[in-house]
Amino acid sequence: MLNDPSAVTVCVVIPLYNAAASIQRTLDSVSAQTRLPDKVIVVDDGSSDAGPEIVKHYAAPFPIVLLPQPNQGPASARNRGVFSAEETFIAFLDADDRWHPEKLQRQLALHADLTQQGRKVGLIDCFQMSEFSDGKRQLEDRCKHGEHFADFMRENIINGTSGVLAVREIIVAIGGFDQSLRFAEDRLLWTRIAEISEIHSVPQILHWRAVNAANITAQPHKYYPHKLRFIQLYLARYGTRLNKQQRIYFVLANHAEFLNAFSRRGDHRRVIEVFRQMLGHSWQTLFFFQGKPTLRYLYACLKSLGNSR
Repeated sequence: MLNDPSAVTVCVVIPLYNAAASIQRTLDSVSAQTRLPDKVIVVDDGSSDAGPEIVKHYAAPFPIVLLPQPNQGPASARNRGVFSAEETFIAFLDADDRWHPEKLQRQLALHADLTQQGRKVGLIDCFQMSEFSDGKRQLEDRCKHGEHFADFMRENIINGTSGVLAVREIIVAIGGFDQSLRFAEDRLLWTRIAEISEIHSVPQILHWRAVNAANITAQPHKYYPHKLRFIQLYLARYGTRLNKQQRIYFVLANHAEFLNAFSRRGDHRRVIEVFRQMLGHSWQTLFFFQGKPTLRYLYACLKSLGNSR
């Protein structure tokens, strides 16, 4: 059945939290699909704005289901949608993102072609264009074409959650997103999918992501504890598959992501704290990423000394 696009079904899962300003446009992009989904599930994750009412009154050319729940974060909301669905595929979409009209059609066609070749494909993504509130744009175009489990040890190679089309039964068998995390829970799930199946990409920009005040650059202090938890979970599951140098790289790279975010915000105290945690893991911190974390640490120390005078 997976090799016949006309025989499979698709459910779009949208977590909704205070997105009244964007949910109409997001749903419009789903309605404009050349291959309409068989169902859309919107999980209201404790919104306090008019977003749920907009969904209720939306004139959709497909069945749309609104599921309310207390605020528990995007991992919980996405899981609620996945486990409530019955369709072959799950297509994730955030409430402030939008799709190209042929997004689903092209992904389903690629999955069918690969399945006909005897490939076991668990996930298809596409290229993403991130659009920042200051007008800047950034292309995410990592192209996948098969077995990529090892690549996730270095970084999250999925271009964006809103670009993912995945086989539902694989997500369910894994157990969905880890709800103890509110950051990097997607990378953990994609890694587990890559552990048992192939991952491929449609090499075209098929979705646009709106980058707002809720991202890591704006609120790194909010997500850093979840990154620490992610490191623990990842190493507990996959640490034995990494050699010593790979483990060091994994830990330092994940810390450095937040050290950079704190540095951009001028949070010198947290830059110093993160650097010292990195140094506690390995002396290689001093030269990691061409010594850039060390330079940011020294700058933070100088600024902190100046502020204390």
